[in-house]
Amino acid sequence: MKIILIALFGFFVQLASAQNYIDIARFYYVNTPPNTFENSSEHTKVEEFGLQLTFPVVLNEKTVILTGFSADRSLLKLDPDFPELIGLNKVRLQLGLNQVHSEKWTGTYVLLPSIASDFKSISKEDFQIGMLTLFTYKKRENLKYKVGFYTNTENYGPLFIPLLGLYYLSPNQKFESTLLLPGQVDFNYKLTEETVLGINFDGMASSYNLHESNYIPNGQYVARSSNELYTYLQFHLGKSLIAKTKVGYTMSRTYKVFDDDDKVAMNLGSIYLGDNRTQLNTNFEKGFVFKAELLYRIHF
Repeated sequence: MKIILIALFGFFVQLASAQNYIDIARFYYVNTPPNTFENSSEHTKVEEFGLQLTFPVVLNEKTVILTGFSADRSLLKLDPDFPELIGLNKVRLQLGLNQVHSEKWTGTYVLLPSIASDFKSISKEDFQIGMLTLFTYKKRENLKYKVGFYTNTENYGPLFIPLLGLYYLSPNQKFESTLLLPGQVDFNYKLTEETVLGINFDGMASSYNLHESNYIPNGQYVARSSNELYTYLQFHLGKSLIAKTKVGYTMSRTYKVFDDDDKVAMNLGSIYLGDNRTQLNTNFEKGFVFKAELLYRIHF
């Protein structure tokens, strides 16, 4: 099952939760042991870097303007027959609004234009436009429900994902759970004031335009999909600086290459409508993944 997660959801979930903080800056680094390609002795490591900055502008007690920027880069081999490392890059802007509609309901609306490609050059095929809409219902101060959708113009065709979520904080404020299905699940427990133990599932997907052709004369794109389960320790290095160390396993991970003209009618997250595409490269095996994160958190 191909699950989708947009990494920037975390900030918008915070705005709609009972948390008394916002992470305005996040840097992460990911590395894996060598992953062997299927039916081959060749292998590749996957290395990732990412940065997200968020700049909320508070207009009044009910309205917050959301602005921000994120960038990520993955380095890997896409095929055992081509030893060159390929860089897959995405740069995304965030512009939106968090609006308190009533005592119980809050809405988050965000426009997400981006450029995603190998950055060998820039063309119109690199540009994507996405939108996130998320409504939050406050059952209690420590219990909130979420419903909404995410849509984006991926290289393979239109993407539309219904979202369903939950936030819960225990009365003693030690146990915290955050869900935004189908792509994000996080459970954590505060061991001490400075240390938190957690488990989280991340489902990630994106697509990138390729300018250099290794397979056919026409252009190609990469459709990335991965489902990763982590256990982590979170350390408070100060009032605002937080570090996370994660060890995980990829239950599935693919970087599939397709011809530019090979499209689907629509992707509903785990269901591809009209999918008759032909994959041009070879998948590599799933395996362990190691991740480190550094967060800058503002309390209020």
